[in-house]
Amino acid sequence: MNAKQKEQLVFIEAANDLNQEIYEKHGETEDKFYYSTDGYVDVFGFGDIMLWNSEMDDRQFIEDKNDYEDFKPYITKVFNDYVEKMHGLSL
Repeated sequence: MNAKQKEQLVFIEAANDLNQEIYEKHGETEDKFYYSTDGYVDVFGFGDIMLWNSEMDDRQFIEDKNDYEDFKPYITKVFNDYVEKMHGLSL
């Protein structure tokens, strides 16, 4: 498995985990978290809302790790900020 595939697996696992968490907290919801790619740009969203894409990655870069901050906590914060402003639904 190459580095890109490992990164994609992180996104897929985050979508799965977050969908499970929102189900456990709120029951069945119409919208779901998703990850998609066209091979160049990675997109992570919820329903019709794009929460993040690889072309505009604003995650914090951590020098000590030589990598970005962990994706799932980052995307959870982005989602909660969005729904707090729009819907009042949060994880």
